[in-house]
Amino acid sequence: MRLDGRALRGVHDAVGIVVPMPTQLSSEVWRTVVAPALGRLGFASWEFDLDTGELWWSENGGLLVGRSAGFTPQGLDDAFGIVIDDAGRPRMVEQIVAALDDGPIVSDRQMVLPDGSAKWLRHRYQSVVDDDGRPLRLVGVMVDIDERKQQEMEASGLAQAGEALNQSLNVSETLRAVGDVIIPDLADWCVIDLLEEGQLRPAFVAHVDPDKVRWAEAIQAEYRQDMNSPVGAPNVVRTLQSEFYPHIPDEVLRAVSHGDDRMYEILSKVGCRSVLVVPVMARGEVIGTLTMVTADSGRTFTQQSVRFAERLALHVGPALANARLHTELEQAWDGQRRAVETLQRGLTPDPLNEIPGLTLAVEYEMGGEAKVGGDWYDAFTTTTGEIALVVGDVVGRGVPAVAAMTRYRYGLRALLVSGLAPGAALSMLNRTAVADQPTADDGFATVICMTFDPAVHTLTWARAGHPFPMLREPDGRVRALRSLSDPPLGVRRDHEYVEDHTDVVVGATLVLYSDGLIERRAENIDTSTERLMTELAVAPAEPTLLVRHLLDRLPAAPSTDDAAVLVVRFDA
Repeated sequence: MRLDGRALRGVHDAVGIVVPMPTQLSSEVWRTVVAPALGRLGFASWEFDLDTGELWWSENGGLLVGRSAGFTPQGLDDAFGIVIDDAGRPRMVEQIVAALDDGPIVSDRQMVLPDGSAKWLRHRYQSVVDDDGRPLRLVGVMVDIDERKQQEMEASGLAQAGEALNQSLNVSETLRAVGDVIIPDLADWCVIDLLEEGQLRPAFVAHVDPDKVRWAEAIQAEYRQDMNSPVGAPNVVRTLQSEFYPHIPDEVLRAVSHGDDRMYEILSKVGCRSVLVVPVMARGEVIGTLTMVTADSGRTFTQQSVRFAERLALHVGPALANARLHTELEQAWDGQRRAVETLQRGLTPDPLNEIPGLTLAVEYEMGGEAKVGGDWYDAFTTTTGEIALVVGDVVGRGVPAVAAMTRYRYGLRALLVSGLAPGAALSMLNRTAVADQPTADDGFATVICMTFDPAVHTLTWARAGHPFPMLREPDGRVRALRSLSDPPLGVRRDHEYVEDHTDVVVGATLVLYSDGLIERRAENIDTSTERLMTELAVAPAEPTLLVRHLLDRLPAAPSTDDAAVLVVRFDA
């Protein structure tokens, strides 16, 4: 019989074959002419008579859904339960017919076959109507799209992997990104082992069931891989050749178990159906292996799966190598940072707890930069009975800044303890600093150096390029103790630092600080100083609370510079 092309509608299936579907065609023609022709193209077909309730399936329909040839479902509902996702499908025949009013319906579904394996099917069905447009029968075709669907998922997985791996410099995040690509669409298990000092060590295991992941991690912790094994990950590391087992014979399980009956039982319990292991390379060297396993889903790997895993490993290797290098550098730097911070905190003295007539509070807060700075403070009694108060800031960051800070702090302390006034002490320290520095900009420092004479209640200070100290009077008025703008230490060798003086009254509060307390990018220093004066005017009277008030409100957020603050209240 010759089919009238005008009575047929062309439909492209997932692999590009044009499938004729009838709009008006007799049941006899559908079953005896169209269905056999479709069968030769790999399609199975079915027909359901809306009047009699008879369901007919083509001879090859059962084979397509994992049953025997000639299999026919018990009815339309049973058939739809097999080939259409059960969650949202219509249950009643009337519902199915109504759903087809807008035209044919196409659905893709990953079926779990009776033997536990999985397969993707594309199902297309529609109504056949009489001359008046009344539905007479339902007809449908089914085709295996498993290979095409697998290719689509693998291509999507590779794109997803490339994007995710390029964004991460953390080893754990990189490993999780690999697992997210593979599980559950492409495999049931994913295992990554990394080579460390000639031994493969488990780095990551993934499965949709967290309990199974914990179980697998416990087994990995108990068993160490035999690097002389003739099969599996150790062999892949030695040969740099992928291993692929579409089906796992018992001898492979026993070979991997190395005569350990308990390990054999464990592997048998996993129920592996297919396994593939590929090398993970970076910069021309093997750094580990990627293992993919199917088990619960019943899926079977193919050579296409191996090619996908090998291509994925090409992304994973460099990403893991970069992440490991980044982690090692971070750990090395963190170690150096902790050492420098310990050194810096150790070199920063505690303020004198008890000085008659004074209450002192001090705090040193590190900024958010990767390197620590050279800020410091000091408070001590000189041989003349005066109280020396110092805050300084070495330009630069890291170990050189801390080393320079140490020289400045102890040098200035020695000069002040010996009885030198602030101006003379800074002038002498400056000459020594200039002579010791290899270059003009190597480790210069700003300093505010003050002495308080409790006998006459007078402050004397010299300033080496440092922010003005602030004095809050008992009535809350705040004034900056301004003085000539002398250069930082270590800049001009023969510079002589001048001194200024002021009287202080009982109840006044002095604030010394480094520029990290007030400076903000692209802000005028006068604006920063005004903000400090405003906050100081409303800050608590108790020195410890006052320090905290200033540190909570003034530094830029996030802070990028260290801040040292020394507060002195004159109580008597």
